Amino acid sequence: MRTKDIIIKTREYLDYIEEHVDNVHKAWVQLSEKCKDMHFVSDDYVYYTIAYEIEKHDMSKLSEFEFVQYRKSFYKLDNEEEYDMSEAWEHHKKNNPHHWDNWNSDSINTPYELEVNCVHMIVDWMAMGYKFGDTAQEYYENNKDKIDLPDCVVEFIYVIFERLKNNKE
Repeated sequence: MRTKDIIIKTREYLDYIEEHVDNVHKAWVQLSEKCKDMHFVSDDYVYYTIAYEIEKHDMSKLSEFEFVQYRKSFYKLDNEEEYDMSEAWEHHKKNNPHHWDNWNSDSINTPYELEVNCVHMIVDWMAMGYKFGDTAQEYYENNKDKIDLPDCVVEFIYVIFERLKNNKE
């Protein structure tokens, strides 16, 4: 393993993170415009809470608990062994509450927190869709058998999906 090879793979991973963060910001602008009359946009406290979460989106990917682990898993050198991502993924979910699969009664205490995290989750799905060529709704539809959301959240996200679909520019 050469130092230069590790640097190249690390740079590729950093470029991916930067692209994703840029896409998250783009998605937040798009979603907030399409949903401008919904509570999470019209209520300044909720809006600025989401905007703050968007600003620090996936910051934990740069931490000592995730960075090298994610790089080794997704931007692996040809001769590098498979890497067990389970601890890094658990850390990521715990530190990024927009991931539904870590929601429980201890992590979501109020309807306000649920609204903030749901909107951020959809923004994340939109951003991934820019990269992989689908929409947040298509992602959800293709994976809903694995995504365990409360009924109220499913209703809420479909309202947003409908606005995104019906308000295409």
